[in-house]
Amino acid sequence: MRTLSFIAALLLATLIVLYPRAIAEDSTSVSHGALVLMLLGMSSAWVYGLGFVPRNRWLRIVFSPWVAWALMAAGAWFVFGG
Repeated sequence: MRTLSFIAALLLATLIVLYPRAIAEDSTSVSHGALVLMLLGMSSAWVYGLGFVPRNRWLRIVFSPWVAWALMAAGAWFVFGG
């Protein structure tokens, strides 16, 4: 699951950095709330994928792959699909 999370975050980051027009034609038409969801999920996936395990129970939940994937999927749905 760590490898899958790392690869998903890497692919999403690569898409956003190399082809920003996939998100929006210009900076005013971007759905900022959805983009924030997607980037939070991507950040959480990076943390989990690189192997960091927080001691705090709540942070372990926040940086779990399930939360990361759900945030990335919801953000991607709103940015790319909806």
